[in-house]
Amino acid sequence: MGRRCFLAATALVVCLLCLVVPGCGRGVAEGGGGGKPVAVATIFCYYDILRAVGGDHIRTEILLQPNQSPHEFQASPADKEKVLSAGLIVKNGLGIDDWVDRLASDGHARMVEIGKDAAVLHTEEVEWEPASAAKEAPRDSGSANPHIWLDPAVQMKATEVIRAALVELDPAHQADFAANAAAYTAQLQKLDADFRAATATFKHRDFIGFHSAYDYLAHRYGLRQVAALQEVEGSLSPAQIDKVIALIRKDHVPVLFTEDAFPQQSADLIKRETGVELGVLQPLESYPNLNATYDSLMRQNLAELQRTLGR
Repeated sequence: MGRRCFLAATALVVCLLCLVVPGCGRGVAEGGGGGKPVAVATIFCYYDILRAVGGDHIRTEILLQPNQSPHEFQASPADKEKVLSAGLIVKNGLGIDDWVDRLASDGHARMVEIGKDAAVLHTEEVEWEPASAAKEAPRDSGSANPHIWLDPAVQMKATEVIRAALVELDPAHQADFAANAAAYTAQLQKLDADFRAATATFKHRDFIGFHSAYDYLAHRYGLRQVAALQEVEGSLSPAQIDKVIALIRKDHVPVLFTEDAFPQQSADLIKRETGVELGVLQPLESYPNLNATYDSLMRQNLAELQRTLGR
């Protein structure tokens, strides 16, 4: 009887300790995580902030794998485990990654939506037709363009939101989070300054993009995405190619930016018929590998814009 009482009392003490000891509850990594709080990002741009600001104090996870589109995300058991272990989940919240809501429905993580207070652009991807002019508007006035991360100024705001969320997750390291966020923001400010300096000298400002992702980039730096081409699978039909050619000729568009999914044979034909310059922009919806960074991918975009529009 005395042994039973002792075991019961011990169990009660352990339970009480879990209520007061940091790391003994939800949002704390198990096994190889070393007891660190877990923060999960849906997509790469927010993962990049989390790992930079959280540093060694946070175990940072990402759901979207390299070269995977958020539009085609299929959750695995490992993804579910990541989400259930998390104390913080960071999502875009403008429709591109709402699949995380279902994964997180059984968890207890705090959900942070970066797009919640963003000044969104309301543009639609259109099939081979000019995209309507992008204008800032209330979120409920149409389908919001979710690609806010391609504006470095928005990424700066996201950094501050994520820093504050990490402090709530792990208050003991708030000074380190503040220092890391300041360094990351300084890098973004340099990126923004370089974009401004370069685009101010561009000879051309109009381009056609593969889809509407680049409206935020164009809007920030005084460029104009004349049209957004909807994604298609396989080769373009002759009628579709004729529409692109007609649009380029009509608006005297100097550059067509494609992505990996755009059929190269079709792009080469359009170039031969119109003389349009071809370039490749990174949408940062997908990413090549975890060695990449937001800064490195955006600087690839800057180099392509300089090469094509700046000459």
